[in-house]
Amino acid sequence: MAPEDVPDWFWDVLEATRPRLSTLELWLESQPREVLEAFALAYEAAADALADFSEGVRVDGEFWSEDDTEDLCGWVVGQGRGLWGSVIAGERSLEEAAQMYLDRAALPADHVVPWDEEVANPEHRGYQSPASIAHGVYRTRFAEDLHERLEGG
Repeated sequence: MAPEDVPDWFWDVLEATRPRLSTLELWLESQPREVLEAFALAYEAAADALADFSEGVRVDGEFWSEDDTEDLCGWVVGQGRGLWGSVIAGERSLEEAAQMYLDRAALPADHVVPWDEEVANPEHRGYQSPASIAHGVYRTRFAEDLHERLEGG
């Protein structure tokens, strides 16, 4: 999925539920299996469009690990279309986004409010970010691993 193929409804859902993770969680719980899968695929595609995780991102002269880069990209997507789009368009670098990620207290005025980490269902603890909550919801609703399902396993 190319950046322009990330569906508008995906960004609308993030915008409508921010900053309450429990609101996103409840919305996902009310959706059919196909919508949860589409949401997770859109999130993944948007994050993948930002960087090749295996190459890392250079911040303050240091290269971040693949996992740290993936976490950063997931965080950028979670901030919404505005920040994500500015990085995709080259208006902001991924390194600049990483600085915002590291120093959340000094976010620019045009930045959105950070997500809280409250979940309504205690079974979703450990999935407490907009990047992963669909996976927790999917596991509790369908007793399947969403990663495996999306990879055809």
